[in-house]
Amino acid sequence: MKISFIVPWITQSRGGTENVGHLMANSMARRGHEVNVYTFDDAHRPSVWPLDHDVKLRYLPEGNNHKSNYQMAVALAEASPDLIVGLHLNRMLLQYVVAAHKIGVPIVLSEHIDPHFPVRVGTFTDGERQAALVGATRIHLLTSKFKDTIPGYLRDRVDVIPNTVMTARKPSDPKGGVRKYLIAVAGLVPRKNIAQLIGEFSLIASKHKDWTLQILGDGPLKDELRKLSKVKGIARQVEFLGRSTDPYSKLEKAQLFVMPSLFEGFPMASLEAMTHGMPLVGYAACNGINEQIVDGVNGRLAASNLETGCLASCLDELMSDEDARVRMGAEAKQRFDALYSNSIVFDAWEKVFNAAVRAGPAVIATSSETRALHTLDQLIDG
Repeated sequence: MKISFIVPWITQSRGGTENVGHLMANSMARRGHEVNVYTFDDAHRPSVWPLDHDVKLRYLPEGNNHKSNYQMAVALAEASPDLIVGLHLNRMLLQYVVAAHKIGVPIVLSEHIDPHFPVRVGTFTDGERQAALVGATRIHLLTSKFKDTIPGYLRDRVDVIPNTVMTARKPSDPKGGVRKYLIAVAGLVPRKNIAQLIGEFSLIASKHKDWTLQILGDGPLKDELRKLSKVKGIARQVEFLGRSTDPYSKLEKAQLFVMPSLFEGFPMASLEAMTHGMPLVGYAACNGINEQIVDGVNGRLAASNLETGCLASCLDELMSDEDARVRMGAEAKQRFDALYSNSIVFDAWEKVFNAAVRAGPAVIATSSETRALHTLDQLIDG
């Protein structure tokens, strides 16, 4: 099978979408498929994620206009793909679908965020999303909870497949030594809720002088968050590690993982903690994390995202009990192996890709789809 993956910023970003895209492309190449990865980059830089030798990296123009959309269709057509797979959740999904329909190739659209989030912040309207999805042969969601965002007439096209990550090279030690580490892996942007984490950690830091909160990631809020840790009086117990190309080297040394986000799709950083055999803490309101964590089994879920001290209480419980950390860490590793391992997830992906090729490009016929189809037709016709 000839598969063309569109991974938006694989030469510019180490985000979750790009991580998933490179894993997906490499796995399909290793299974004998002919794989091309397309990315938006006028500078033609190399991928920041390692691509197998057999995976060809191709470049698409960064613009979003009639000319660039035409160039995208031509570039995709040159490889004569059997299938196009488009990753992300924003207006680019419309570009992917337009190009696929122009050249008559089936397309799988893969969303890699909580679909409620872009609609709430106004970056992608529900109408635009439906116009994209109506043109997809198959629609991939990260969790079944997101099915409520899909119109009824499209739900028979939906496949739910979780994310996966590379297996840990070396397990962490949840018990730890003289110095123990609570680690968060996140971009320093508002929706990752790191300010809330610093505030919650400050409530229990004095009780746990042997613990350090490590924040692995970078972003525009870095200076503001550093100041906050000083204001809270815990600067000596908070380490900002910056961005890393090898997060596993940090996870191997940590004892407890925390994700304070309220909006995620199916977070990969927490999966990385799970494959390291580390217990996790997060908010029960956060989609994805509330499936990865079974409260009291492989970690703790804070019941209320509005109540001060709720997250701190869960952290305090596990920071105080090394036996619980060891037990829950082992459960985290078992849960990863049983549900989210590479073989399980990539088998599911290959099954979806084969089904999409057999089905061919989406054909829309029912009257309930007319409005979304009209929007898509306008885009296809320019």
